[in-house]
Amino acid sequence: MTEPSKKTFKSLLLQQLDIIYQQNPLQLLAGVLILLAILLPVVVVTVIVWDYTNSPGFCGTRCHTMPPEYAAYKASLHSNVRCVDCHIGKASTLKTIQMKASHGSHLYRLIFGYQRPILVKSLRPAEESCERCHWPKAFHNDTVREIKHYASDKNNTESRIFLITRTGGGATREGRGKGIHWHIENEIFFIARDKQKQIIPWVKVVDFKGKVTEYIDATAEITPEDIKKAKKHKMDCLDCHNRSAHLLRSPDRALDKALSLKRIDRHIPFIKKKGLEVLRVPYTTIEEGVKAIWALEDFYRKNYADFYNQNQGLVQVALQEFERILRETVFPDMAVVWTTYPDNIGHKEFAGCFRCHNGKHFNSKGESIRLHCNICHSIPLTVAEGEWVEPAKLGEVLLTATEPPSHKEANFMADHRFQAEPNTCGACHGPVTFGYKNHNFCSNQVCHGTKWPMVNLDAKVSHPIQRIGKHAQVWCHECHKGERKPEYVCSNCHKPPKKTHYGPDCSQCHSPVGWKKSAAFVSKKKPSPVPHELKNRENCLVCHGDDKFKPFPADHKGRSNESCLNCHRSK
Repeated sequence: MTEPSKKTFKSLLLQQLDIIYQQNPLQLLAGVLILLAILLPVVVVTVIVWDYTNSPGFCGTRCHTMPPEYAAYKASLHSNVRCVDCHIGKASTLKTIQMKASHGSHLYRLIFGYQRPILVKSLRPAEESCERCHWPKAFHNDTVREIKHYASDKNNTESRIFLITRTGGGATREGRGKGIHWHIENEIFFIARDKQKQIIPWVKVVDFKGKVTEYIDATAEITPEDIKKAKKHKMDCLDCHNRSAHLLRSPDRALDKALSLKRIDRHIPFIKKKGLEVLRVPYTTIEEGVKAIWALEDFYRKNYADFYNQNQGLVQVALQEFERILRETVFPDMAVVWTTYPDNIGHKEFAGCFRCHNGKHFNSKGESIRLHCNICHSIPLTVAEGEWVEPAKLGEVLLTATEPPSHKEANFMADHRFQAEPNTCGACHGPVTFGYKNHNFCSNQVCHGTKWPMVNLDAKVSHPIQRIGKHAQVWCHECHKGERKPEYVCSNCHKPPKKTHYGPDCSQCHSPVGWKKSAAFVSKKKPSPVPHELKNRENCLVCHGDDKFKPFPADHKGRSNESCLNCHRSK
């Protein structure tokens, strides 16, 4: 329809309405009322349906029918936030309608069945969801946290872990931009090899000044061509806070919480241990799990008869709590247990931070992505049950101390296992005794007594090469340069002399005391030529040796070369 025809149609319509109004105004009014009577119910029904389809109840029980996600959502900190606010984002009504229409494929999957377990394939960027409520540039002060943990012993022994969480944030130009939210101030891109983004072989960091640094996992087989072709993800809030609204707690954490809140009486013998036993089993049905839980009543009736007879109600309350935890974390019909969906906050039960901060990702200089515990939190302090810690001492341990230059080395946390010496560390940390008994700064069961996923921080690990002399002062990355197991060749770090030398085995003349010092020592005592033909070491040992008539000089002690020709020459 052309522009003139549009105008003609409009004018004709107005003309006809005017004629009807002039002839019979009541007829026109009646027509308008009839039209409104038809449209109004349609509009009202449309609004009601629209609101219902945006409700969490519809998403969790009607549309997607996802009991695990809905149960976790109702118990989360985001239980008052609608599902669509995160999964679609807070957009205009028209854009929201468009995006909801694009989710029509879910109706097909609902009818013919989802592939289980259900994995999210896409989420709205944080700037369209999280950042509508949370301002990413906001600065957060450090927070002291107390975490209660209960052992799997008869007394369910309680221990308290104190640490400072360094959330940080803010802009670098304001002197901030540190802590955990440093990842927001700077642009980070990464490549993931799996749908849940747990395997990350490549990371690129663009800091606030525009400096670009690339890190590659030394254990990953990835070529420059692979990097060029791979899809690059830009890191945002959801890459860490991926389970903030749908967290399924591990049995250990769920039981610790229940014990700390006194939902389970901790005086019941071995209640933590028995809870872990029944909650960690991969049941095929919920009924099977419930049966196993209530079978524990017989365990207490037989093994702790006196306690059970006097505290039967406490045992039953505990088993009811076990059943509640089971129903909130295990869903056999959906092929979901608490381990199905990794939680990227922290690094205790899942890789989390260690996906990148694992000491394996190196840049071109051989520097790793920092694996420093105190970037995100202070070194944890564990307080045993009944132990009193003076507030002043607690503050002294938890507060940030000025770090010496060595602690700021990119690879310090991985290297400190071999660099730490009692004489040097003791100046700041007191007497050093590595271990797990919480006697001092380095005897810390929270760090050393735990097997962390994807990274080895065990203080007992020994280096395959003896670290003595000058070698004890070398940082790991100075020799490894991004390689996990480089060839042990002196020339990797030392520049060989230009002049003709005595042989390929440097250790025959040089020692870890120092390259230059050893070389100077050799040059002052240059071996003189021998008056006979040299064939091999065995030939020399006929006359020379510890018990021969021509013993080796004192400076030959420890020589292990295969041939004396490395140093000596014939006339």
